[in-house]
Parts: sequence; C-alpha cells; structure tokens
Amino acid sequence: MDYKWKILDVFAKDDLITGAKYHVIATEDDVSVESEGNFYFEEPTIKVPFLDVTEQMIADWIDKEAIFDGQNHIKLGLEKQITALKAHKPVVAPWLAQTFTVE
Repeated sequence: MDYKWKILDVFAKDDLITGAKYHVIATEDDVSVESEGNFYFEEPTIKVPFLDVTEQMIADWIDKEAIFDGQNHIKLGLEKQITALKAHKPVVAPWLAQTFTVE
C-alpha cells in the first residue's frame, strides 16, 4: 500500500510543534481512499530548528506516533476502507440518473 501525506497546517507553541492537520491518500492497485484530520503529539519535542522542519518530517512524526494497541490507527482505517471497497461493487444511487453501461 502506498501512502501520500500532505501537511495542511502546523500547530506550535514557542517554536515547538505540538500538532498538525494532515491529509493522506492510501492507494493499493487501482483503489484509493483519503483521510484528513488533526494530530497532536503526546510529548512535543524539537530535534531540529523550527525553520528547518519539513513537511515530510512532520508526516513521518505523525506516522510513527499514531500508534494505538500496536497499530497505526490512521493507516489501519485507510486499509479497512480499501478492503471494503475491493469487496463491494459500487452501484448508481437511486436518486441519480440511471444509465446503461457495458461491462
């Protein structure tokens, strides 16, 4: 599974990054799902000067810290959605125009 992270906002106090708003896209084969949320670090620390922090660094920090019961809860939710999408075929909703398609 491939994950593409985008950091939309950074939250800080006294040059200490305390959290971030993220958007992540998970892709497997031809199926992709997206999630967005706010993540706040348990114990914010700064290992590099604030002005040297990159988007990838923050994404990596979230990825490493989003662990609950031994699993990354952000990635686990995305994986569950992809599994569900692969198992179920989408249909045209009743309120949308019904069109004929060849399979």
